[in-house]
Amino acid sequence: MLTMGAHLKLFRPDYSFCFRVMIAVALFFSSGSIESLHAQIVIAQAVAMPVPAVAEANAASPHKMPGFSISVDEKKLNLLDDYERYIRHRMWEKALTALKELSETKSTSQLLPTADGFLVDAEYRIFMALVSLPAEGREAFRLFFDGKARKEFEELSAQTDVLTPKAISEAKKIYSQYFLTSIGDDVADLLGNDAFERGEFAQAAHYWRSILDHHSDTNLSEIDLNVKYALALIRSRQPEQAAANIQVISQQFPDKKVTLGGSAVDPVVYLKSLIAAEPVRSDPAANQIPQESNLINHPVNLQQGKNKPQWQLTYLDQAAVQAIENSQSDYYGRGKSYQTFVPPLAVDQKRAYINFYGVCFAVDLQSGKLVWRNAKFQELGNHFNNYSFHQSSNLKQYHISVSGDVVLATLIPQKEMNHYRARYRLFAYQAATGKELWTSNASNESYISKPLVEGDHIYVVSHAQNNKLLTLNSLALKSGRKEWSIPLGTAVSGNSSNGMEKMPVPILQKQGDNLLILTNNGALFEIAIPTKTINWVFRYPYKVSQGNENYYYAAIDEETELHTDGQLIRDQNLVYFKEAGADEVYALDLAAKRVVWKRPVKESAQLVGLDQKNVYLMSREMEALDRETHELNWAVSLPVAAGGLSALIAPKGAWVFTSRGIFEVSKTNGDIINIFRGSDLTSLGGAIDLHNGLVICVSNQAVTAYSISPQPPRKTSENEKTAP
Repeated sequence: MLTMGAHLKLFRPDYSFCFRVMIAVALFFSSGSIESLHAQIVIAQAVAMPVPAVAEANAASPHKMPGFSISVDEKKLNLLDDYERYIRHRMWEKALTALKELSETKSTSQLLPTADGFLVDAEYRIFMALVSLPAEGREAFRLFFDGKARKEFEELSAQTDVLTPKAISEAKKIYSQYFLTSIGDDVADLLGNDAFERGEFAQAAHYWRSILDHHSDTNLSEIDLNVKYALALIRSRQPEQAAANIQVISQQFPDKKVTLGGSAVDPVVYLKSLIAAEPVRSDPAANQIPQESNLINHPVNLQQGKNKPQWQLTYLDQAAVQAIENSQSDYYGRGKSYQTFVPPLAVDQKRAYINFYGVCFAVDLQSGKLVWRNAKFQELGNHFNNYSFHQSSNLKQYHISVSGDVVLATLIPQKEMNHYRARYRLFAYQAATGKELWTSNASNESYISKPLVEGDHIYVVSHAQNNKLLTLNSLALKSGRKEWSIPLGTAVSGNSSNGMEKMPVPILQKQGDNLLILTNNGALFEIAIPTKTINWVFRYPYKVSQGNENYYYAAIDEETELHTDGQLIRDQNLVYFKEAGADEVYALDLAAKRVVWKRPVKESAQLVGLDQKNVYLMSREMEALDRETHELNWAVSLPVAAGGLSALIAPKGAWVFTSRGIFEVSKTNGDIINIFRGSDLTSLGGAIDLHNGLVICVSNQAVTAYSISPQPPRKTSENEKTAP
């Protein structure tokens, strides 16, 4: 019977051991020495254990790869290496001794590496090392630990009738150290029930899944475990995984009933009704996530001569143009990429918001009228002359986002633009009026990622000036007050063309209770928001150029001129990403924690979209990579001359805003279907987006909106896409 009551009680499980095991355990404990274990185990036939295909620790250890630096517990790592070496050689006594020491040693870091490029929670890594024991090793483990584990669990049961924090802490210790014993499944179920009652649904799912995957001889009801696991997945907002588990229930337990609330119900029907009834949350971050696929489910109809702009607003005046030119000529052309800078855009139902070198302004979507601005465009010219020389001026650190009635922007205030290593501050403005609500008040903290908002919380990455340690922060949306923070690791900074230090700009994406962070420095994080911990980190080689060649006459490469950003696109359990400055694109399976494929690409290429067949990249050409085979399906050269690399992925074509107009490219073969010249004819092109029936084009000098239909095409949500 499936039960998860409001008041969980500890229970005394009914144990049964075979006579041979009990005699062996009794003999072992009378000896008091682990060295006598081998003499007490009678094995009819030796079980051959395959040697894992694992590279040497130092050669493959992800924390030692070039790029982002993450500390690990070296002592525990050495013990783990010893344990796995003993296992490969079937040296059970030494293996179990190392495992015991591994479990009892206090951690100096919460992460340990796996063999396939991941850093995971240390306790989870040790747990996986435990459950990977072969049959022979499992029998040895039970003979050594079963009696002790049973005794500790019985003592815990006798202490109290209800679960206390101390009892849960003791239960977790028993779980992590003795899961493979005969009481491991019982304590895991107990912890799962408790986590579910406290609303920690992802953790509850973890406990129940561990029984299903690694405790095949459990005496618990398998259908109850599957149903509880599916319930936890639904409550933790993981509907895809829940649907897969419901399919397992329907296949393995057809027509079976479970008892819920005193009534017998069909678990498949019940669980499906929960998924259907689960409210679709209105996520304020949805429109500001830069990793979205840009997939739209209606064609874009732009025809030359028929689509005049609904409105256009120019923000690059002559004073700013002259100042940018002066900053180049005065410092040997090192500011060349300023000409190709396309400011970031955020849109809500009423207005578009833009951050142009710290001048933030709002435009009415219907009329194109300037609603408000935080500074004058004309004043930019007074601050540009030495801008590219006196500080790092990483243009990718200018961000803007909107959530409800609050607009958030990271920027350097105009009066500080020429300060040496000026820091990027976080400002909050009232969306309707532009009134400043608050600003970050930390004296030496620089905010480098785009703020991501969910509910009343802001997630943003920062670092202290003259310090390369990146920190994830949770701030209160109303006040900007810091609620909590998590140190991520130390970035390896490069140098810009003017010789100044250049920090990476992380990308944030939230789904359910987990937050993905692409560092753009060789590491991808998954953070558990409820527990404020790192679930795992995927590491891969990342080279950062720290040389100062051609300091005075530095050539501006294509990546710099196009302001290539790292990007992250998620489709259910698959995530596709390509970092700024990297020359590979990855497809990663988050559920299995493995690399599906990776492929070399140009450093200047940026992910710009995804559909059921292709992954799309943009540089001075558009490329379509097959999602399954990662082969190049087609590529086409386009007159791309500015930043803001983006595309709208329509049913038949992809739309790109270039220096020669808006191009429609066939998704079948890359042929150019149509060219819409538009009304921003003197610009270098830039970003393209679709909101409320408007195609919005943001160039290096203006923002222009074209009306395309009375019924606005709708961007396809990630839940509506079909898994590959």
